[in-house]
Amino acid sequence: MPTLLLGLGGTCLLVAAVIFLAVAWTWLGVGGRTAALLGLTVLAGAGGQWLARRDLGVAAEALTTVSLGLLVLDVVGADRAGWLGDLAPGHLVAVTGAVVLAACLPLLRLVTPQVVAPLAVAAIAAGLGEIWAPALAVVACAALALARRRVVLPWTSLAVGGLAWLVLGLWALADVGTPTLRSLWLEGHGAWLLVTAALALVLWPLAPARPLAAAVTVTVLTGTVGLPVLDEGPSAIGWAAVGAVALWAVVAAVTPPRWSVVPRVPLVGALLVLLPPVAWLATSAVTNLVTVAAPFAADAGVRLTPGAVELDPLVLSAGVAAVALALRLTLRRVPVWPLLALGAVLTAALYPLPLWVFVLVLGPLGVLVALPSAVLTLLVLLEVVALSAWRCRPALPAAVGAAVWTAGELLGTAYDVRSLAVLVVAGLLAVALRRPVADAVAAGTALVAALGVLAADDLSVALAVHLTVAGALVTLRGHRWAGGLLLAAATWVRLRDLGVTAPEAYTLPTALVLVAVGAHRLWWDPDADTTSTLLPGLVLATVPSLLWALTDPVSPRAVLLGAGCLALVLGGAALRWSAPVAVGALVGLVLVLRELAPYAALWPQWALIGTAGSVLLVAGVTWEARVRDLRRTAAYLGRLR
Repeated sequence: MPTLLLGLGGTCLLVAAVIFLAVAWTWLGVGGRTAALLGLTVLAGAGGQWLARRDLGVAAEALTTVSLGLLVLDVVGADRAGWLGDLAPGHLVAVTGAVVLAACLPLLRLVTPQVVAPLAVAAIAAGLGEIWAPALAVVACAALALARRRVVLPWTSLAVGGLAWLVLGLWALADVGTPTLRSLWLEGHGAWLLVTAALALVLWPLAPARPLAAAVTVTVLTGTVGLPVLDEGPSAIGWAAVGAVALWAVVAAVTPPRWSVVPRVPLVGALLVLLPPVAWLATSAVTNLVTVAAPFAADAGVRLTPGAVELDPLVLSAGVAAVALALRLTLRRVPVWPLLALGAVLTAALYPLPLWVFVLVLGPLGVLVALPSAVLTLLVLLEVVALSAWRCRPALPAAVGAAVWTAGELLGTAYDVRSLAVLVVAGLLAVALRRPVADAVAAGTALVAALGVLAADDLSVALAVHLTVAGALVTLRGHRWAGGLLLAAATWVRLRDLGVTAPEAYTLPTALVLVAVGAHRLWWDPDADTTSTLLPGLVLATVPSLLWALTDPVSPRAVLLGAGCLALVLGGAALRWSAPVAVGALVGLVLVLRELAPYAALWPQWALIGTAGSVLLVAGVTWEARVRDLRRTAAYLGRLR
C-alpha cells in the first residue's frame, strides 16, 4: 500500500509540474517559473535524502524520482528562458543528460539513480551525435559498472554500454565504405574498428569477464583484417573463411581451458561466414548428381552436366576439411572421416565426370545416384543384396525385389510380369526368413511392385493371378486367414471378369471354408460354442442369398434357401447346436414372411384388425398373469419368518 500511494503521489507531482511549466503562473514569466521549479527540485531532492537517512526507502525513491523529473523540467525551462544560450535540440539533450548524471552520482545508494544514471549517459551520447560519443558512453558505462556495493547499477550500465558499443561498431563499419586495404589503413577508415575492438577490454578489471572481453576483441580484429576480402568476390571470401576457421581451430586446440572461449568465439564467427558458400556448393553438387537424366533413361557411360557456379569448387572440399579440423580439435572424439569423404565426393560432382565413378565410390549408398542408368542401378542393387544378406537379412526382400524389377527393365519385360516376379521372389524370401520384419518388408515391396498391374493388357486376369500367387505365398507362410481372403479375392476377380452375378459364387466357397474350420474346432474342443465357431460361416452362406431372394421370392433360389434353412433347423436341433438353429429359423422366417407379403394385401380389413386385436389381447392377458404371479410371490415371501 505505501508503494502504491507513493507512486501515485510522485506521478501527480510530476504531472502538476508539467502543467505548471506550461500554463500556470504566467505573470511570473519563464524565468520565474524556472526558478520556482528549481526550488521545488531542491526541496524534493533534499526530502528524498532525508527520508533515505531515516531508512524510509520507498518514500526516498519516490521523492528522488520526482526530483530527477523536475530536474529535467528545470533544464528545459532554463533553455526556454535563454539562460543556456541558443542550444541545438541535440545539445539540449546532451546537457540534460549531463545535469541528470551529475545529480545521480551522489545518490547511487538508491535504486532510482542506479537506473537513471546509465540512461543519462546514453542521452549525452545521443545528443552529441558524433562517432566518438558512443565510445565515450562505453567508457562511462564501464566506470559505472565497476562501482562497488551497487546491486542494479552494474546491470543497467552493462546493458546501456553494450548497446552503445554496438552502435559504435555499426558506425565504424559505415565509415569504412568500400572495404579496401587503402581505405582501411592508408586513409584511416579502419581506425574506429580498432577502437571498437579495444573498447571491448574496458571490462578487464572484472576478472570473470576477461575471457569474454578478449574473445570479443579478437573477433572484431579478425573481422577487420578480413574486410578487404569482401571486395574480391565470393571465392576469395570462401578461401578467407577457410583460413580463419583453420587458424582459430588450431589456436583453440592449444588454448588453456580457462581461456578457451577466446578462440572459440572468432571460430564460430568464421564458421558462420564459411557455411553459406559451402552449403551453396554442396546444393549445386547434389543437384548435379540427381539431375543427370530421368530414371533408366541413359546408358552406363553418362556424364554429369554441372551448371556454372561463381565459387571455386575447391572451396567446398577445403571448407569441409576446415570444419572437420575444427570439430576434431575442439570436440576431440567426433569422427570426421565420413565428413571428409562426403566433401570430396560433392566436390567431384561439380565437374563433368562419368556417373559410374560416383556409383563406384558410393557403393551401396549410391542407389539414387545410379537411377539414370539401369545397368548402374542393377550393379548397386546387387551390392545392396549382398550387404543385406550379410548384415540385415530382414531387408533382403526389398533389395532382391528392386534388383528383379531393374533386371526386368534391362530385359524389356512388361510391367505386370515384373511385378509378379517381384511378388514371387519377395514372398519366397519371407517364407524362408520367417521373421515378422521380413514379412512387413516383403508385403511393402509387393504392394509397390503391384502398381505394374495397372499397365497390364488384361487388368482382371493380371490382378487375379497376382492375388492367387499372393494368397498361396501368405498361406505357405502360415497366415491362413489372410491367405484365404486373398485367394477368395482372386476368385471374385475372375468371376466378375466372366460375368457371373450370382452371389453364391462369391460367398459359398468362403462360407464352406469357415464352416469347415468351425466344425473342426468343435470336433477337437468340446468346450467350444457354436456361436463363435459356426455363426460367421452360416451367416455368410445364407444372408447374401436371402437378400437376393427377397427381390425374387418365387424362384429356385428361394426354394433352395428354404430347404437349406429347414436342414439347418433340423440338423441343429438334432445335434443341439444353437447357431444352425438360430440362423435357419431367422433366415427362414424372413423368407416365409416375404412369400406371404403379396397375399397379405388380399385379406379383408376385418381379418387384419381381428388378428391385431387377438395379438393385443393375448399380450394383455399374459402381462396380467405375470403381475398376479409376482404379487403372490411377494405375499408368500412376506409370510416367511
